[in-house]
Order: sequence, then C-alpha cells, then structure tokens
Amino acid sequence: MAANPYNPRLLALIVASAMFMGILDSTIITTALPSMGRSFGVSPVELSLGITIYILVMAVFLPVSSWVADRLGARSVFAGAILGFTLASVLCGLSQTLWQFVGARVLQALAATLMVPVGNLVLLRATAKTDLVAVMALATTPALIAPVLGPPLGGILITFLSWRWVFFLNIPIGLLGVFLVLRFIPNLRSVDRRPFDTLGFFVTGFALACLIYGLDRVSAAEGDRRVAGALLVAGLLLAVWAVIHARRHPFPIAPLSALARHTFRVTSLTGGAVARLQLRVLGFVLPVMFQVGLGMSAFTTGLLLLGYNGGDLLLKAVANQTLRAVGFRTALTVTAVLTGLSAFACAALSPMTPLWAVFAILVVAGAVRSILFSGIMALTFADVPAEEIGGATVLNNVLSNVIGAVGISSAAVVLNLSAAFRHAPGGALSLWDFRVVLIIIGVVATVSAISFLRLPRDAGAEVSGHGARARLIAAEAEKAAAGEDL
Repeated sequence: MAANPYNPRLLALIVASAMFMGILDSTIITTALPSMGRSFGVSPVELSLGITIYILVMAVFLPVSSWVADRLGARSVFAGAILGFTLASVLCGLSQTLWQFVGARVLQALAATLMVPVGNLVLLRATAKTDLVAVMALATTPALIAPVLGPPLGGILITFLSWRWVFFLNIPIGLLGVFLVLRFIPNLRSVDRRPFDTLGFFVTGFALACLIYGLDRVSAAEGDRRVAGALLVAGLLLAVWAVIHARRHPFPIAPLSALARHTFRVTSLTGGAVARLQLRVLGFVLPVMFQVGLGMSAFTTGLLLLGYNGGDLLLKAVANQTLRAVGFRTALTVTAVLTGLSAFACAALSPMTPLWAVFAILVVAGAVRSILFSGIMALTFADVPAEEIGGATVLNNVLSNVIGAVGISSAAVVLNLSAAFRHAPGGALSLWDFRVVLIIIGVVATVSAISFLRLPRDAGAEVSGHGARARLIAAEAEKAAAGEDL
C-alpha cells in the first residue's frame, strides 16, 4: 500500500482555521447586535434578519458544494471561499445601513457554504481511514473553542474599539488561511464530470429554506402560526419531491446512496441525529438557564461554559485510544447514555448548587460529549466508498443543518408551552421551564443509545483499529505493501 502523499494532520489544522473563523463569526455577532442597532438606527430584534438570512442562504446553497469542488478543484474552491468570506466580512464591517449589512451577510453565507464543507471533503479524500478518528477530532476542535471565545472577545472589541472590528478580525485569519490553502491543500477533484442537477438544486433548496424558516417562525413567541404551518407543510412536500427526484436522477445534487450504509444511517439519521439535537439544545438552553433560571451573571455563565467546552477539549487527545480500546459500538452506546444522564444532572441544578459542583458536572458532560462526537464524526464515513464521499458529505451537512434548526426551535417551543401552562405573566420563563426541556432531551438521548447498540461489534474497525477485523485488515495492508516493494 503506497504511502499517503499528504499530511492529514496539517490539512486538518488548515481546515480547522477556516472552521474557526466561520464559527467565531457566528457566535461573536450576537454580542454586537445592540451596538449595531444603535449605529444603524434600528432595534436589535430587526438585526436578527442578518442571522436568519445567513442560515437560509447556507441551507439553499449547501448541496452545490460537492459539485463545485469536483468541477473546479478543492484547493481553488476552498481558497476562493476563504477569500470571499474575508471580503464579505469587510463589507459587513463597513456597512452603514441595515440592508447593506444584510446584503453583506448574504455574500458571507455564500462563501461559508463552500468553505467548511469543501474543507471537510478535502480531509475525507486525503486521509487514510486508519487516521480518520485523530484527524476529524483535530479538525472539529474549533467548533468547541470558538463558542467559548466568541462572546467575551466580542465584548472586548465592542467596548474598546467598535462593533465593526468584530468583522475586521476575520481579515488576518482569512489571509493566512488563503496562503496555507494555496501552499498545502491538494487540488483534489472527481475524475468523472457529472452534470449539474438544476431541478434537484431548486427543489432541495426551497425545501430546506421552507423547513428552516418555518421552524424559526414556530419557535417565535409572537410568530404567525398559520404562516409557520404553511411553510412547514410546503417544506415537507418539497422534501418528498426532492427525495423522489434524487432516487430517480442519475446525478442528483444530494445523492442518497450513502444511506444504504448502516453506519451512515445510524450516525446521520438515528442516534447521531439525536446527539446533534442534544448538542444544539444544550448550547441554546444552558446559557439562558444559568442567567434567567439560576440568577447568575453573564460573566459567571461564561466561566461555567468554559468548563463544558474545556471538558470536551480535554478528552479529544484520548478519543482515538478510547475508540481503539472498546470499539465504536461500545463507546457510542455508553456515551449516549451518559450524555442523557448529564442532561438530567443539569436539570437538577438549583440556585443552591455550589458553583464548583455545577462546573464539575459541565466538565464531565463535555468530556463524555467529546468521545461521542469524535466517534460519530469518524464512523459516519467509515464504510462510504471513496467515489461516494462527496455526496455523503453534502447529505450529512444538509441533515445536520435541519437537525440543528429542529433542536433550537423545539427547545423554544417547549419553553413557551411550559410557561403558558404555568400561566406565567408575559410568558416569563422560570427554572422549571428549563428543567422540562432538559428532562425531555435527557430521555430522548438515553433511548437513542439503542440505535448504537444495534451496530455490529466490528463496525468501523478499519477506522478505530479495534478488534480482530482491524488486525486482519492491517495484516493484509502489510502484505500488500510488501508485494509492492518487491
């Protein structure tokens, strides 16, 4: 077996820098909304349009990322996306009106649509399956760091400089990223030039837009439920049409072939979907619960959440060894149960709980999450053939976006319903409302372990290196390498 001509860990660091820029921008902007509203002469609520339009544009154009990378080459597209995101960030920082800002956010979202998915596509195509766990753990680390740094960094920039520096911060990161991509990223592309699925693009894009915006309207406390319901019905009908079209079209924009792989189905649609759902719900609920339900300051909340993400980072270093020791099935089953229990532990918190105990619970919850998501990310593509990686990446990203929207909107709906059931004045939230959400997500997460338990014992053995099958694969690889040397 020929040696890998690429350095997958270096590629992972480069992809991680792009991912860090995109996620940091998404988390830091919420801190800047009040200051931006004063600058534009509008309320911060109106500026939420800049966040919503970003999500919608990404949802619509996400399916084209694989086709564009295959047609133009991954390095060219990746570098162009980082440069486009950087320039759009400059336009955001220079905006003088709300609509100038919204237009710049559209351009930013278009670039982000290609930036992270194409970066992940490069990693999957350039990394041997035996290195996949370690490489994906390294590449996804920014998703844990950026949400922690975003709010305090935004507060510092806004306090001592201006909200515009929230976006100007992307300039040095983006320029460095472009240089590194052009220097080290291979210009991988598919040998087969498949035609563009125009009908599939429009049907899939409109389905995602209707579903995500409809979910956003459902969760709004004062949203028009009839409009939200119409959008969701339209989105579901279009989604059915998109699936039928994808099954019949020879080159669909979002191929479904990866769903034939048991491991991909489990990590994308069943247990993995619930894990992503819980991640979004906890990320949305915990910061608000600490401040509204437990009466903590924003500063204290930030320090506690540092423990949550720090626990995740702490275990990243041993994720590979853990999966090698026990295998995917055991690791994912156990950690799924433990994440459910961590949600119950968070539901049990009260204003009387010592801060050290809250911090300890969050550290353990983050550590468990680290093993769970490292395993899910690696196992998702473990059994997907190389020729299907592009389509599988698109499908996985689409499902992740929809699941994220479902998680946040469902949590908001439960919070509003719980407050209404209590006849709370003005719909004011209490600690009980947050506990209801956490108990529900804890039950769902615990039950999801069943889907992981049904995985074969040797699932993803080539990736994890666990068990007899992995040893057999390694022996065959050594024999093949020895034959090539002769």
